[in-house]
Amino acid sequence: MKTQKLSVFAVLALGAAVALLAPTSSRAESAVIDPMGMVLPTSLPKVTFYFRAPGGTKLTGTFIAEDVGKAAPKNTVIASANVTAADKMAATFTLARPTNGWPTGQYRLEVKHGDKLVHVQRFMILAAQ
Repeated sequence: MKTQKLSVFAVLALGAAVALLAPTSSRAESAVIDPMGMVLPTSLPKVTFYFRAPGGTKLTGTFIAEDVGKAAPKNTVIASANVTAADKMAATFTLARPTNGWPTGQYRLEVKHGDKLVHVQRFMILAAQ
C-alpha cells in the first residue's frame, strides 16, 4: 500500500509579508516561535499556512479558536476549507483578520486527509507589547 506524505514547509510567510507591506503601520511586527506554537501580533491582516503534498491530494483545513476568552466559547470552529494540492504546488489555508480585529488567545489549524488528522498547528495571537 502506497502512503502519501504531507509536510509543512512554510508557515506564515504570506501573513508576515503582508504585515510588512500593510499601509496601516510603519513598524512591522514579527512572529515569535514559542514551545506552545507561534505567537503572532494582532496587526496581521491574515494568517496563511502552506503544506507540501503530492499533486491531487485532497485536504481539509479547519481553524479553531481554542481559547479566546469571552470572545467565543472554547474550541469554536472559525472556518473550514477543502483544498486539492496542485501538481508540484502547495496546499494553502488562510484565515483573514475579523472585521473587529483578532481576539487575543490560542488558536489551532487542524489538517485532515480524508478522515485522518495529519497535522495540527497551534498559534497564539497577542497584542503587541
